[in-house]
Amino acid sequence: MSNLLSAIDDEQKVTRRHRRILWASGLGIFLDGYDLSIMAIVLILLKPQWHLGPTLLGLLGTAALVGALIGGLFGGIIADRYGRKTVYLIDIAAFFFAALLSGFAWDITSLVILRFILGLGVGADYPLSSTYIAEFMPKNKRGSAMTWIFGLWMGGALVSSLVGLALLHTGPDAWRWMLASGALPAVLVLWLRRSLPESPRWYIYRGRLQEAAQVLRWLVPDVDAHERERLVQETASSMQASRNVSWTMLFSKPYLRRTVYACVPWFMMDVMGYALGIFLPFMLMHMGLKTPEQAIIGNSFFTASFVLGWIPLALMIDRIGRRRAQIWGFLGDAISLGLVGLFALSGEPPFIIVAAGLIIWQIANSFGPGNTTWIIPTELYPTELRATGHGFATAFSRFGGVVSVFFLPTLQAELGNGGLLLVLAGAGLIGVLTTWWLGSEMAGQALPEMLEPGSQRAA
Repeated sequence: MSNLLSAIDDEQKVTRRHRRILWASGLGIFLDGYDLSIMAIVLILLKPQWHLGPTLLGLLGTAALVGALIGGLFGGIIADRYGRKTVYLIDIAAFFFAALLSGFAWDITSLVILRFILGLGVGADYPLSSTYIAEFMPKNKRGSAMTWIFGLWMGGALVSSLVGLALLHTGPDAWRWMLASGALPAVLVLWLRRSLPESPRWYIYRGRLQEAAQVLRWLVPDVDAHERERLVQETASSMQASRNVSWTMLFSKPYLRRTVYACVPWFMMDVMGYALGIFLPFMLMHMGLKTPEQAIIGNSFFTASFVLGWIPLALMIDRIGRRRAQIWGFLGDAISLGLVGLFALSGEPPFIIVAAGLIIWQIANSFGPGNTTWIIPTELYPTELRATGHGFATAFSRFGGVVSVFFLPTLQAELGNGGLLLVLAGAGLIGVLTTWWLGSEMAGQALPEMLEPGSQRAA
């Protein structure tokens, strides 16, 4: 081991401390999945209760996504400038209070505002969770660990579907209990994160080598004091002087291609994913299922099928790579949605066709972009730009979600389910092409640490 970074990257054994980091980070992702799916059920109840038309449905569906767009953009910048832990507790606290207070919303305006605040917390947590995991995990386990953890998003979606089903007939205020229920897992996340250390890579970038060495002592206790001191000295001698870093460096010549690669496929994934995640119960009620209970149960089975893509990806991603998995997944997305869309154009398709197509989409998406678009941005940028780059990609992807969710009710009314699914299939094809054209592979490689020459010109 030549320095502190190699001590982290080349450590082969994943310890209980690594696992604690994974759970503390991953449960923040769980909250996003939980919130999205519980909102899908809430909209079923609020549509007739508050007499919501397509515009108001779109507004409620997108409020948290707009918040996530802003939270991701600024959360990443703050994390790179002031440290990962600075916003690591604040963002979950914001989620907790907004979720709890959503249960007391008195009209659509108050609910939209609270959903926006909740989205700020979710959006800020995305670059934090991914960066935090990547900067602690050994390089040969990084992709697998991040895939296992991001699967908690779908776990949150599945749990919230079951909670929504259990609360569905508790009365006219059932939607309030559903929204407030998100505060419970947020308390667990706050407890798990209460005493986690700052990222050692951030300490190193800031020149705080002794503090980085103390984190290494916590993470890899087998390294004795003499060896840690040697690693500190080796690191100090190899460090470059720190420079002022601006988010505009994301668009400098060394990083522009990476930024487009991080953003455009994720945008396309969210166009598909958020459209289906929020409005799938409505679509199922127009494509073979007749009651809210049937739609929620169908949505739960659809969500649970993610394990058929997620588990194989987690087992293979460090061997086959992120880029290849993303191409295959996007291709499966496009084919499955395209086929169901073509059947739906000629009338109401047999439900077996709908179910098979949507399950294939879920498997393909979980094997590819549903996970890889979250992992890839973390591995493209050096330490001083890592959270900023991921935060910008998060914001850009949420813009795709906003566009999709806000306009989806109108598109569905104009084009029908068949036309809408063909539009979503087109987003999958764009994901294939952009990943194939722009993609680079980081599987098994150390994270980049220093800014590349030429990047400062954009600052």
